[in-house]
Amino acid sequence: MRALVLLVLAVVAAVAAAPKNLPSTWKKCDRKDPLFNACLREAIHVAIRELSDKGAKELGVFPIDPLRLTRVDIAQGTGPVSIDLHFTDLDIYGLKSTELDSVVGDLDKIHYHAFAHIPQGITLKGQYKIDGKVLVLPIKGEGPCELHLENATALVDILGVPVKKDGVTHGNITDFMFTFNTTRLRIRLDNLFNGNQDLSNNMNVFLNENWMDILNELKPAIQDAFGAAFKEITSRIYSRVPYDKLYA
Repeated sequence: MRALVLLVLAVVAAVAAAPKNLPSTWKKCDRKDPLFNACLREAIHVAIRELSDKGAKELGVFPIDPLRLTRVDIAQGTGPVSIDLHFTDLDIYGLKSTELDSVVGDLDKIHYHAFAHIPQGITLKGQYKIDGKVLVLPIKGEGPCELHLENATALVDILGVPVKKDGVTHGNITDFMFTFNTTRLRIRLDNLFNGNQDLSNNMNVFLNENWMDILNELKPAIQDAFGAAFKEITSRIYSRVPYDKLYA
């Protein structure tokens, strides 16, 4: 059984009235521009940085760096890593440093494909509870945790369809597929084995020595959680801004 995710987002706020345009500080692109994809790449850069710093209250989005995921559950029943792992109040840092290497947009189908890298890496901090086995060793504990993905890269595919809302066309985001790679995962789980410091330290050393095996099991759930969070944020924007107001 692969990882299962239960995700509740605490990154958005309900807004009663939808704005008719994007924030004035965001960049808009002319869909007829032969360099449209290059413009779109820069426009998304601007949006990510502004959303990271201050969010966009008029669009129903709080600041996203850090991005708060209130719960992520991972149930892995077989294989070298067999664990029940629960993250709560998980804050994700580093999104502001995202650099888009390429973006391709198909406006008619509402399909965007992007490749990005995060030079500062991604850090996840929160609370955890774990019970199970990692390779040959039992593991059990709960408390603060920190995971860091170094030199992270990501592929993103966003799919949507145009829909009518009160006579106005909006984009309905149907899928946000997020996959990532990293050159190194660093892990720290505090308070393992009821606070036995020696056992806890030894297990953390073991986890970091075998980080690739650990990542292979955590990766599906982390990707699903990121995709769900980004889909919610993107959907908030598309549901409030008419489609013909997104571009010049």
